[in-house]
Amino acid sequence: MERKTHLAEVPRAADSARPLLHIFISYASEDVGLAQAINSGLRNAFPLGTFKMTLASDLKLGINWRSELEEALSDADILLIVASGRNKPSHSYTGYEVGFFSASKLASRNMRNFDSERLVIPIGVIARIPDALADIEGLDLTSELEPFLVEEESLANNNEDFLASIAAMPGRNPFVKLLARLQEILESRRRFDQNVLEDVRKRGKESAAELYKMFFEDFQNRVFKEKFPERKIIVRYPDAAIDSLGDLPPKTTLEFIGGTFDVFKINPPPNQTITWEKFIQQIPHDDTSTEWTDIIRSLVITGRQNDFADNRRLLASADQSRFFRLFVSRSVVYYSKVTELHIYVVEVKSRDYGDPTTTMLLKAIQVGLMYRSLFLEGASSEFSPESVRSTLPQNLPKSVRELLQELDYILWMSTDAGLALPRNINLIYPDWARGELEKRLKQWDSLKSDLTSTGLKVLGAKREELGAVKNEFEDRLAAFCAATIPMNKEFLTNVLQLLEQIVKKNGAPAQS
Repeated sequence: MERKTHLAEVPRAADSARPLLHIFISYASEDVGLAQAINSGLRNAFPLGTFKMTLASDLKLGINWRSELEEALSDADILLIVASGRNKPSHSYTGYEVGFFSASKLASRNMRNFDSERLVIPIGVIARIPDALADIEGLDLTSELEPFLVEEESLANNNEDFLASIAAMPGRNPFVKLLARLQEILESRRRFDQNVLEDVRKRGKESAAELYKMFFEDFQNRVFKEKFPERKIIVRYPDAAIDSLGDLPPKTTLEFIGGTFDVFKINPPPNQTITWEKFIQQIPHDDTSTEWTDIIRSLVITGRQNDFADNRRLLASADQSRFFRLFVSRSVVYYSKVTELHIYVVEVKSRDYGDPTTTMLLKAIQVGLMYRSLFLEGASSEFSPESVRSTLPQNLPKSVRELLQELDYILWMSTDAGLALPRNINLIYPDWARGELEKRLKQWDSLKSDLTSTGLKVLGAKREELGAVKNEFEDRLAAFCAATIPMNKEFLTNVLQLLEQIVKKNGAPAQS
């Protein structure tokens, strides 16, 4: 959010010979209401002609606001910071004011017209915010006034009861301390008569109570707890051409939010921004991480082309025991031409109903038929050798990417169905001899490993290399399908026969 600043200098002095205490109120635009309340509260508490105020307001057209701003900061006696602890998109402007004032103190440490050092006073900090004073980090706070601390228990209490306790014990109100400190500074050069002092005390008490109430109510409307039940990745990339076969722009950044990403073994820093280049460097370079980075790249390309018709990617955990769906939930383009994509990572879960055996068989049929339809039905199958042979080289990476994720999805469905459990293996393959299970697993692992490795070679290939790797991938896929045709046939036949037996027995589950 853009911060607009100008000097709100209101001529209120009845006696121009009396020095004005110059207070610069620094705040992010998100806290404009609190800053204006402080401005009004101070003016109401003291007589006319006490303060010269500089605060954020509408920018006057035609002025050089930065030079005006720096001149005001150099002249200010007190920098009063509204550091409310709120998340501030515009906080950098407040940081600039704090930094400039701090630097100006090196040249002029003391107030020009009062017997005091020039002060920095932070107002409105919630104790539970660990970086509440991040805007003034490293600055030596010369104020005798402690930051205004509000504890969580107070905010959670009944509003009226808590404010009533403050009214009964004015000493608890930090704004009373602020007004007393300002009065002390003012009286170093000017004396108030008794009637004025009594009026200041009365109006000061009223202003302090009203200010505290406004701050307290503002704090109560803030987020107390925030949770991200699902994992999310925020990708930001500049306006640049992205080749469907190339890498992402150098200035692309990633931010990983929510649950742990340990299941993928990619080790991103939690809730921190990392460049794409550093992310690639720190991940383990194995099949899982290669698929992971390829998925992010493909979703960014989808966002770059503004075509979200194919906005679904599937990815298994590193141990293949869990499965996740990745999709773009939000796309934002800034005036700077930076695009921001919000990618959710949602775990796929199934729900079981009825008898465990019939539920397992239902899922087993789905696994077997899905595998057959994707790979084993010739030109009708999307990922058969015949279909790959007819795929243009430039379209091959997309097809291979989808093939690998669908294959991983089938394997996760198998695990979810419980097909690896001894009881279910005995039900489906009752006649297997000793050692047959190990033999089948070894054959399957070898076939899948060869296919996956060749597929990842396709995903990493340059455009001019696609023709050669396409032939290699087609050969691997043909061998994979030829070897698994009898496996799939035996599996589906046994599952359907087992289901038939259960149906003929009026629903009584078959026992091992």
